Amino acid sequence: FGSRIQKPVARALHFWAPCAFNFAQQAAGMQPVVSPTSALPPPQVFSEACQVAAKKAAQPVQVTLILGFSAGALIGIGALLMVAVGACSPELMTSNPGLDAFLKGAVGLPAGLTLVVLTGAELFTSNAFTMLAGVLQGTVPVLALVRNWGLSYTGNFVGSVFLALLSDSAHTLVTDPQVKAAQGIAHLKVSLPFGVAVAKGVLCNWLVCLAVWGALASPSVSGKVLAIFWPISAFVTLGFEHCVANMFII
Repeated sequence: FGSRIQKPVARALHFWAPCAFNFAQQAAGMQPVVSPTSALPPPQVFSEACQVAAKKAAQPVQVTLILGFSAGALIGIGALLMVAVGACSPELMTSNPGLDAFLKGAVGLPAGLTLVVLTGAELFTSNAFTMLAGVLQGTVPVLALVRNWGLSYTGNFVGSVFLALLSDSAHTLVTDPQVKAAQGIAHLKVSLPFGVAVAKGVLCNWLVCLAVWGALASPSVSGKVLAIFWPISAFVTLGFEHCVANMFII
């Protein structure tokens, strides 16, 4: 009987002891301990974003530009993968447009943003969140925000165009379905009314910022990958507009 009781009691203690310890710490005004497998609570995620903003603000110009170039190229790789796989399935698009849209969302841009986050590259759309958080908290001056946004956007554009030229030189998209898919997506994007494009851009970056928030909240690489996947696959599936991905596609 004793051995049958010991295992359930041990499991209960394993679960409740850390919770009780964190509750006692909070009652005493101390920061709770976060285990390596759990996510940071929202106030700590915001503090982490402010620290990231301070580091970005202190970077030399050339570092931000080079990291911006890297981010533009990595997002371009994600967009290229999306066009080469999900957008090149005309039979699936006809028979099951919902599944085809999800395939475009799942394959490509989630990988691109994951690489950006894991390599510490400077992506304008994610910097919109981190740098603004620093300004709101008072850890970053407004001038540093403008500087970072301008440099990262410029670097993203150059990196995206470079990846587009390199992709063309490598004959990456050469089959008829691939060429038609790339042309069709680009034509659709440039044909959007201005107000529609802005609304789609706002919705897109809302999800991009949520993906970055989730990545900051997770202490593990696998957690960051999962936190990035769902918001990014959602915005592509729903047809929202990401300015850096559009630099490459158009």
